Amino acid sequence: MGYSKKIYDEADKVMQDRRNRALKSADNRKERFFKKYPEAQELERQLSYTMTNLIRAMLGNKNGLNEAMQKLKAENMATQMRLKQIYARAGITQKALEPHFVCEKCKDKGNIDGKVCDCYKQLVKEIAYNQLNELSPLKLSSFETFSLHYYSDVIKNEKRVSEREQMRLYLEKCKSYVDTFGSDSKSMIMRGDTGLGKTHLSLAIANELIKKGFGVIYCSAPDILSQLEKEQFGKGYNKSEESVEDALKECDLLILDDIGSEFSTTFTKNKIYNLINYRLSCNRPTIISTNFTFKELEQTYSQRLISRIIGEYIVLNFVGHDIRQMKRKEKMNK
Repeated sequence: MGYSKKIYDEADKVMQDRRNRALKSADNRKERFFKKYPEAQELERQLSYTMTNLIRAMLGNKNGLNEAMQKLKAENMATQMRLKQIYARAGITQKALEPHFVCEKCKDKGNIDGKVCDCYKQLVKEIAYNQLNELSPLKLSSFETFSLHYYSDVIKNEKRVSEREQMRLYLEKCKSYVDTFGSDSKSMIMRGDTGLGKTHLSLAIANELIKKGFGVIYCSAPDILSQLEKEQFGKGYNKSEESVEDALKECDLLILDDIGSEFSTTFTKNKIYNLINYRLSCNRPTIISTNFTFKELEQTYSQRLISRIIGEYIVLNFVGHDIRQMKRKEKMNK
């Protein structure tokens, strides 16, 4: 997946900052230790000196270890033993004075022998996802703040269950979705009138999965399609340097809010179709929320796509009355 130079620059800065902090922290620990145990610093110098001489002797000796090399090795071992005794007296190990890197494999360099480290790849993904999510109200909703108080507890004969009970079941289903989330999780569509809690629950799912370390992208369909259109047709657009569409396709979970409310064009229809179809084909879960009926969505997209969504997605039909309006009335009456 290709990313913009801006994302790579930010990742490089984060890696360099990590490494600098680790090295500086190690230097500070050594400085404090050597100040308290100056003999250890002198032994470190001796160890470095004997190691250098030992390497020179080995490189210059083709017939095995001679007497001088044996002597250097003995000196080296004796120095190491004295150092260990000092560390033991101080109640630490030599490793405690070494840099503590976030990634011990690459030492926070981002690569191992010229090969990109997994930690760098993950960091780049996180930065890309964060940039896409930064305008979304991800922190405004949680399962704990989803109140069933606003749903009627009256049981209607034709439904045999109250709106409150139905929404309680949906709340538990969403919690279970988070608890069992993985690469084989099914996609989900939340549909119903405006203000019934679709966005709230989808945001709650996003929040919990991000905490678990999954790559989640939450975006409104109109906003993300507008961004994709600008990138594709805007001046200076370079597909090899942009990653928004790739990120939407490859993230662990994509949440598309307000599907059907975007300005309908051939471009937007194709993008939505290709995105949903691609993720279904790759078994990557998607959560869709919409205020429209399936019949209305068929008119905007295609019967084939909506039929596939109905057949392969978990369908949650939200019920109730506009909670936003109810909350406004509550505030006005206070």
